[in-house]
Amino acid sequence: MVRRLAVALYDLASALTVAVLLACAFVVPAYAYIDPSVMTYTIQAIAGVAVALSTVAGVALRRGRKTLLRVLDIDENARKEFEPSVHRVVDGVAVGDELEPAVAVSDGSLVSEAYVSAASDLPMGESDDDGRGSHAHEKKRSRRRSATKRKTYAPSWKERALYGFFAALFFTFTIFFVAPLEIVAGSASSLIYGLSDVWWILIAPGLGMIAFITLVLTILRGRAFNIALLLVVAVGLCAYVQALVLNYGLPAADGATIVWADHMVMQVVSSIVWIALIVGALTFSIVRARRAQGVAAIVSVFLVVVQAVGLASLAIAPSNGAGEGAQASAGGKVVMTEDQLFTVNPNHNVIVFILDTYDTSYLTSVLNRNPDALKDFTGFVNYENATSAMIPTRFAIPEMMTGQMPSFSEAFSTYKLERYARSSFLDDIHNANYSIGLYTDSLTIGQLSAAEQYGITSKTVNMHDLPDSMMNIQGTLYSLYQMGLYRDVLWPFKWAFWYYTDQINQSLTLYRDEAPPEETIYVMDDIRYYNRLRDIGLSLEDGDYDGAFRFIHLLGSHYPFNYDEEVNDLGEDNSDVIKQSAGALRIVGEYIADLKKLGVYENTTIIVTADHGYWTITLDPIEETSTPIMFVKPEQTTEESEQPIYVDEKPVSHLDLQPTVLDAMGLDYTEYRTRSEWAGFSMFRYIDSSRKRYYLTTDSEPDLTEVQFREYLIDGNALNWDNWSETGRTIDAQK
Repeated sequence: MVRRLAVALYDLASALTVAVLLACAFVVPAYAYIDPSVMTYTIQAIAGVAVALSTVAGVALRRGRKTLLRVLDIDENARKEFEPSVHRVVDGVAVGDELEPAVAVSDGSLVSEAYVSAASDLPMGESDDDGRGSHAHEKKRSRRRSATKRKTYAPSWKERALYGFFAALFFTFTIFFVAPLEIVAGSASSLIYGLSDVWWILIAPGLGMIAFITLVLTILRGRAFNIALLLVVAVGLCAYVQALVLNYGLPAADGATIVWADHMVMQVVSSIVWIALIVGALTFSIVRARRAQGVAAIVSVFLVVVQAVGLASLAIAPSNGAGEGAQASAGGKVVMTEDQLFTVNPNHNVIVFILDTYDTSYLTSVLNRNPDALKDFTGFVNYENATSAMIPTRFAIPEMMTGQMPSFSEAFSTYKLERYARSSFLDDIHNANYSIGLYTDSLTIGQLSAAEQYGITSKTVNMHDLPDSMMNIQGTLYSLYQMGLYRDVLWPFKWAFWYYTDQINQSLTLYRDEAPPEETIYVMDDIRYYNRLRDIGLSLEDGDYDGAFRFIHLLGSHYPFNYDEEVNDLGEDNSDVIKQSAGALRIVGEYIADLKKLGVYENTTIIVTADHGYWTITLDPIEETSTPIMFVKPEQTTEESEQPIYVDEKPVSHLDLQPTVLDAMGLDYTEYRTRSEWAGFSMFRYIDSSRKRYYLTTDSEPDLTEVQFREYLIDGNALNWDNWSETGRTIDAQK
């Protein structure tokens, strides 16, 4: 009784130990923003450690119990029935080691199958009983026993189906489910649809793929099954390792032309790792077939669980919204559509065109080729001495929407979460009874709460409830697989799956010619925009608005270069930056021509600029100027609006965008002028020619992960690099 009580106490202590460990999972959580692409791998690693430690703990507790039973002299197998050991019997005497298979003979004794088989092969009239030929036949029986022991493990079809299912599940789940969904979750700020919108599309094809691979593996037998099974698991494992540690320096999906030869080191390393893992797995499958199958199944299940935990963390985390085009709102989800994209107000308009990456140096080259490239821009002022405020696009566009800059005395994460809440820019425009149309994929409001997102999108005329009919199911599935394979394949094959964000957004969207603008998602596609502008033309908006504000973001001078000076589609990367820059001016020129046809050109303020000028992804200080174009046309008389564009050397900045827009609407903008660090002025008013401007550039990893911001002082003409200098102040982008 005492011994049994001791065992019961040990079992109780083991249960309490497990309960205490499980209680750690229910502590009060602490919330913080961490990049999803980083956090997913962290969670997978933690989950892997947890599974490994739980296995070790289970083994330790089990062995501890066995040790306790042995010390207390308790037989845990008591009162259990066992079959007797089986031995080969020669002349009625048990000889040698135990054999697995056994049969009964006529005298009731048990002998090995190998012995019976050997005896049956004796010549007629000969037997071991009379001793004749005993030596020769003993050698024959020995050879048969050796053959029996060397016999390859041959699993039944049920076992092959089970092993095959585990391998197929791991392979498909890793490459065709986890990879694309993690990319979608980590790209919420730039993709139209989010994780909650697209996950279900992968279910049916994934199940079909698992079933097919399982069926093929089940049909195979013998060595072919072993090799195929280990090959499937090895490729899945290679993809997992590739995403985990072998994607260093992977080019960002921003449309830039990639020189793959520049990544030769990673291509070699990746190839060596893949070859080593695959060859090692295949060798293991040949040398230790049965053990290899078991290890393959264990690895498959283990890594599926680990990845599932990481993926589940993205699904159950507090929602920060879907993509930029599918923002969560109080009433559900809304999407950025083309609604009112081609309408203007009969009373007054403020139109802002953002031609992405359009540097003044590109404009100079365009004018050298074609001096009449700006002939449509009558009434404009060309402010050549212009600077950006922040760079690149994901920081520049929010600054243009808010007028807010980060502080050197607070965490950058705080700035990102509060910049829209701190700004009254859109509120002022909305309260002035202007219709607001925002057409950009870079608002970067996906991190905000649903209520904050709704507070922004509800002020616009082009963000509406998201109909299911607007998603291109086939295009979405293709894009998801393309993104997943780009991440998971070895380096030498990544070029085949290269993509860029705008291309993915275009694939996600179903365009129907008969669909109204409010049911057509806006994506940055300059060729489509130009063709629709020519086909539809501008018209006057309905409603009792006093004016219209339109913020239209086009690809402009940003790669890939797809169209020429006449906006003809040349195909991906078949143009160049100068041709495309000239074509971007042609698009705006067409818009200007329509304003003149409608008779509203004079009472329309137009600002044509870029989100930033020339920029490269680097961790080093910049070594040349970055000056965005800045064309501004105020409300004018007919005579003034017919004058050709002229150059003004006034020192302007993107910090002046909000004051200029508000000034054009007759609203108060003095709060921007009084800010000490980042003062902004109306470009329609006096600006001191000795004004010093400040500019934040971003030090980024090759995958666009920002590290820090450097502050530059521009004292003088921004086109002269000698007037640029570092202030020595930086902002940690990771805090």
